[in-house]
Amino acid sequence: MNKKFFVCAIVALLAFGGQAALAQEKEITYSQGDPTELWGTYYGKAETYDVAMLMNDKALAGLKIKQLRVPFPFTEGISEARVWLSKQLPAIKSGKMQSPDIVAVDFTPVADDWATITLDEPYTLTEEGVYVGYSFKTEKPNENTAQPVVTTKYTSTNGFLVHTTGKYRTAFHDLYPYAGQLAMEVVLSGTGIKDNAVAVVWMPELNLVAGESGMGQFEMVNHGTQGVSSIEYTVSIGGKEETYQTDVELRPVFGAFTDVDFRLPAVSDKGAYNYTLTVTKVNGQSNEDNAPALSAKANVYTTLPKHRAVLEEYTGTWCGYCPRGFVGLEEMNRLYPDDFIGISYHNGDPMEITSNFPSPVSGFPDAWLDRVSQTDAFCGDSQPGTFGIDKAWERRCEVFAPASIDIETQWTDNDHLQATAHTTFPIDSDECPYELCFALIQDGMTGTGSGWNQKNYYNGQSGWPASMDQFTQGNSSVSGLVFNDVIVARSSVAGLSGSLQAPIVADVAQSYSYTFDMNTVVNTSNENIIQDKNLLRVVVLLIDTRTGEIANANKCTAGHNTGIDATTLSRDASVDSVSYYNLQGQLVSSPQHGIFVRLEKLSNGKVITRKIKM
Repeated sequence: MNKKFFVCAIVALLAFGGQAALAQEKEITYSQGDPTELWGTYYGKAETYDVAMLMNDKALAGLKIKQLRVPFPFTEGISEARVWLSKQLPAIKSGKMQSPDIVAVDFTPVADDWATITLDEPYTLTEEGVYVGYSFKTEKPNENTAQPVVTTKYTSTNGFLVHTTGKYRTAFHDLYPYAGQLAMEVVLSGTGIKDNAVAVVWMPELNLVAGESGMGQFEMVNHGTQGVSSIEYTVSIGGKEETYQTDVELRPVFGAFTDVDFRLPAVSDKGAYNYTLTVTKVNGQSNEDNAPALSAKANVYTTLPKHRAVLEEYTGTWCGYCPRGFVGLEEMNRLYPDDFIGISYHNGDPMEITSNFPSPVSGFPDAWLDRVSQTDAFCGDSQPGTFGIDKAWERRCEVFAPASIDIETQWTDNDHLQATAHTTFPIDSDECPYELCFALIQDGMTGTGSGWNQKNYYNGQSGWPASMDQFTQGNSSVSGLVFNDVIVARSSVAGLSGSLQAPIVADVAQSYSYTFDMNTVVNTSNENIIQDKNLLRVVVLLIDTRTGEIANANKCTAGHNTGIDATTLSRDASVDSVSYYNLQGQLVSSPQHGIFVRLEKLSNGKVITRKIKM
């Protein structure tokens, strides 16, 4: 064989192979998650829906949109369906969506399945992204057609944008965080698509205790054609690095994501650190993604305050929709007896003490979490008819609390209850933008007469959880109820000036006392409303004076304490009595195994308090 020909042939083959490799196209499907939920506007009339999501992941730039796939739970009453792409979210004029600026294609929905729509000309994505959506008309909905849009269980900004000719008539509304993301699938093609690739897209700012490892969750997104069954990742902080391997489950879909639990190595010294997490392997292969790592902040403290979010409910026995708040608070106390703090402000009934509420009330019922998040005391931020306040409350509890609060209460005489708050901040500060507020709460309130009968609009309704049976299966007016979490007195609307002082010294408690006079605990009719002193408790709120929000709180049964490890007083007298309390402040007659608080009352009136392990 001619040597020159052979060399040229090899060069040509290499060039052809290189071009073939460079030109190799792959397909990948983009999705925001598994379709799990149905959504509708509950407008009760025929209307047009325009729904969309924003695709703006920069890793998609250069890929082409070939097909769109849209799920419908039914086709009854559905007409004029079309998919569309637009660089800008289409404008709304006179309640109608204007034409998208890229393309719109009519299609025929498929009942309880996906309709696949192929574009005549594929659209190339840019780094700015594109709005992908679909529109359709519905007839007047019935119980089977009231929820025509399919969503996922996850939620994110621009993940579900909606305009309708009914409830959302004037503009597109971002339903984050009140509904899941839009369930659409987009088929993409192009070169450079990886097989085993995941990106780390979010990590939390962590707050840790010195000397203890921490736990967190990072969000990971599939950017490859393959499903993901396992990953290997490293975590580094303060000069320490550890490697972990874990099993995961991600569909072979671009955009499929999951939360992965991870452990942060222990740091011995207080301070602010940056930590970095890197996913190094996917399915045992090197991670091919361009964004395999992310860094976030970690704050290390000597002690870490526990955040107990406060749900303030606004209700009244005259309010026919207020029973759901009654049930919501009962359920939360059942689910979280130690940490849930509910405060029920009554209006227009025998339990009303004020109309000067700490939060704006747009109507009854109403509720606020920590005075920063308006919500529903039963549904939370979930769909009507579902119990979701637990999830909203849990999310609020994840917010870092700037201080911990321990409470001691004692009856100084038969009519006066003194509450002492011990507030401990984990970091030093020259400023103290916080104040304390004390609230007296009565459980077990009940009475006779029309003012105590709860108006009930839920009688005969279906579709509510079993916890609502008392009302859905009850009469239009329900008597004999026992009301808990009722606020009967407070020190102030917000904080008490001077209750906390600057400068703040880390890990050193500031103590402040407030006394409730039982003779002044009256309703707006000037009637004393203390029904059972044994069912009273004190709630102490830490108020951020800059925002008005409740930054933390704690509760304590009247005459007890929250199980604080108080400073030991000098023993200069004999012991009169010894009692034990669990860490929830409950009196224990015969402590067995566990950690308890031992109170020794001395003959000189002083008390020695210390934690002990039995």
